[in-house]
Amino acid sequence: MNRKPQRRSLTCFIQGAALGALLCVVLPSSADAAAPQGPGAPALTIREAVQRALAASPRLDAVRAGIGAAAGTELQTHLLPNPELSVEAENIIGTGPYRGLSGSEFTYGVAQLIELGGKREARQQAAAANRRAAETELSAAQLDLVRDVTLAYMDVVAAEENVRLAKNLEGTARSVFADVSRRVAAARDPLFQRSRAEVALTNATIARARAEAALLTARQKLGRYWGEPIVAEPLAGNVFFIAEAPEALADYEAELKDAPDLARFARLREAREADLALARAGAAPDVRASLGVRQFAGRDAALVAGVSIPIPVFNQNEGEIARAGAEVTRISSERRQVELERSQQLVDAWGRWKSAFAEIKSLKDAALPQAQRAFTLALAGYRVGGFQYLDVLDTQRALFETRGALNAALTRLHAARTEVERLTAHGSSDIAGSP
Repeated sequence: MNRKPQRRSLTCFIQGAALGALLCVVLPSSADAAAPQGPGAPALTIREAVQRALAASPRLDAVRAGIGAAAGTELQTHLLPNPELSVEAENIIGTGPYRGLSGSEFTYGVAQLIELGGKREARQQAAAANRRAAETELSAAQLDLVRDVTLAYMDVVAAEENVRLAKNLEGTARSVFADVSRRVAAARDPLFQRSRAEVALTNATIARARAEAALLTARQKLGRYWGEPIVAEPLAGNVFFIAEAPEALADYEAELKDAPDLARFARLREAREADLALARAGAAPDVRASLGVRQFAGRDAALVAGVSIPIPVFNQNEGEIARAGAEVTRISSERRQVELERSQQLVDAWGRWKSAFAEIKSLKDAALPQAQRAFTLALAGYRVGGFQYLDVLDTQRALFETRGALNAALTRLHAARTEVERLTAHGSSDIAGSP
């Protein structure tokens, strides 16, 4: 009379024990998954990784050199043209009364170019705008590097999680293989069940080796951003398991308008408009004024003054005006095109972020707990003879596929979020600090 209650109690005990062991062995918590690998080793944060890359980037050094070159050009536009010193000798080394230097005349003069039409001011404005455009290019390059390093960092954490998942799968497959082997040896299961469990264990071992190779590659890729062959230190990967929903798309679209990619075009347009003003000013002739002293052979002297002005008959700079006007149109069109492209990229990345967040929520709230429960019950039931091995195999596969789907969804979320932040420059200073 008491056998059935005892059987149910035993089954509940087995199920509870199996569930506890499964949660501890198969599915480590986010905090455990992100724990440092080395004893006492400080974990490398995203901020530290980005700062290392910013300090070691040759590309940023090149962009900074470009800013220096633009600043040099701007300085040059504030300098006046140099005056010209001239010396002329007339009536020398001739014949008759002009033999030797007896009838010579010497003129010593200074000439200065005087630019008219606002040429100098237009050059200064163009140089200043080009320098500001170079500065926005530095901001864009820094954002690119922050994005790339963040993605590489997240790839390492995701690869570490894949390795843990693969090791847990291998351990579970080995445990199930041992159970099946005992049941086959006791003639409770056919021999082919042992072969099937052995195949599952072999596949799990291969998957673990593949995951470890991917982790090695990800660590090597991250280290290359600051010149190290590989990142050997542990990462502070807690951030990988934090899934936040995106803000409203309109908020990001408002930030997009002020992002460095579009701000650079605003500076370039200012420079092209200054070039157009310079080309129009080029139609106005410049004045060359000169003043000198002429010394005659009889030791008498007199001042000599002159002014020369080109006559704008054949050349009124029409070609340069047309070219500069077309450049203004071109830069405006390029800005509109880039604005459309960035807007499309933002919509796509925002949509992927939103979709990944919804998938993560569904996996955490429903699919993953159900898969855990199904595998625990199937494993416990198999051990007491209530289920077939195929049930265990199916629920095991479903559990680890769900866990892998969660890891993949987290990876997609961070990739999409990083792209949104790159496009809008949203939150980049929080990661990069003050480079």
